[in-house]
Amino acid sequence: MKKISLLIICFFLIGSNTHKYYVSTSLYEFKEDTSSLQITIKIFKDDFTNLVNEKVGIDLGLNQNLNSKEIKELINRYLISNVFIYFDDNKYEPFYLGLEENKEMFVFYMEIENLPSFKKIQLENTILFDLFEKQQNIIHVKKGIKKRSFILRKDSPNAAFEF
Repeated sequence: MKKISLLIICFFLIGSNTHKYYVSTSLYEFKEDTSSLQITIKIFKDDFTNLVNEKVGIDLGLNQNLNSKEIKELINRYLISNVFIYFDDNKYEPFYLGLEENKEMFVFYMEIENLPSFKKIQLENTILFDLFEKQQNIIHVKKGIKKRSFILRKDSPNAAFEF
């Protein structure tokens, strides 16, 4: 009986280290004073580590220097190929600035500078869609006092906002 109880407890402890929700969050914030769009993307560390390991065979969990040129280029390529931004139907490519790492998340920073005035923004975010079928990317768009939010899924990876 003790062995069965111990096995059940171990099962729950091991299972609690993984999460069943696959979610990233992104904030697209317009800075009127600098005519720029600042982008913050939060992704669970284990999800992004699994993605990098599966796609290119690099284990980010093995004390990799996340600021090395190789890792920065890898992250930049991935983000640029999965985050698309259009202002009034014109595509703009964000510049990857870097990342912060905390206990559970990677926080990636990107920016687009020298934006002209615009009426409409269209966002496409396919981050982790190639790894998780049920991935959801929550986006928040903020311009001045206006804030809009949307959930992107594999079957609907983009959203458009008019200001």
